[in-house]
Amino acid sequence: MDQAPARERPVTLNVPDHPAITRPDREAADAVDTVDVEGARPRRRTGPGDGLVASYLTGPCAAAVARWAGVRGITARAVSAASLALAGLAAVWFSAGVRGGLVAGALLLAASLVLGQAGAGLRRRASPSAARPDTVIDRAGELAVYAGLAAGAAGSGAWWPAVGAAVLLSVRDAVSAAYAASRHARRPRPSRRGGLVRRAAESLRLPVGERYALIALTAALADARPVFTALLAWGSAAAALTLGGRVARSLSP
Repeated sequence: MDQAPARERPVTLNVPDHPAITRPDREAADAVDTVDVEGARPRRRTGPGDGLVASYLTGPCAAAVARWAGVRGITARAVSAASLALAGLAAVWFSAGVRGGLVAGALLLAASLVLGQAGAGLRRRASPSAARPDTVIDRAGELAVYAGLAAGAAGSGAWWPAVGAAVLLSVRDAVSAAYAASRHARRPRPSRRGGLVRRAAESLRLPVGERYALIALTAALADARPVFTALLAWGSAAAALTLGGRVARSLSP
């Protein structure tokens, strides 16, 4: 008596939930998050020159924006372009010279900083060497904000302080780029300072997060002249501090 052939059972493969298999865009969604060496807890990825503002104040918002953009396939270039657009709108509101315009410009500038961080995080995740375009975009938006503040304070002689703040910013960027290039040629020394202390030291150098926070708060509470006074005073002190530290490190064996 012939037996009926055995029915083949479907084979079920237990494939692990890996981002590269199930969701190719999940890696981009986690652009601002990473895991430490021990694998114990996630930590937020920030830029090497970020201070307290960019690390602990706007950083969580930027992480959420980067995850949202990554899941929906929005590129880093689009996020950075939106950041530049918000900075331009902030400059327009600042140019009105009235209290409502100054407050609206301050809020738009804060949103521009968050989007700029999110775009930079997405770009660093894709290619660590592609962070320079974000710096150029940040500077373009910041210079537009300077011009908007000076235009809104017409008749008060704010253009010369605005030009001075722009020149100081350009010189600092050029010196920082030259120092980064020379440091890249040498072997960098590991930092022994903790995260909070290191970020506080970076804040003293007036990075973009602290500059945007200084502009937004001072403009919302006062007007353009105190903004440029604070930028020139703190920026000059930060430049002297940075230059002195780099000279000391270059002279040390």
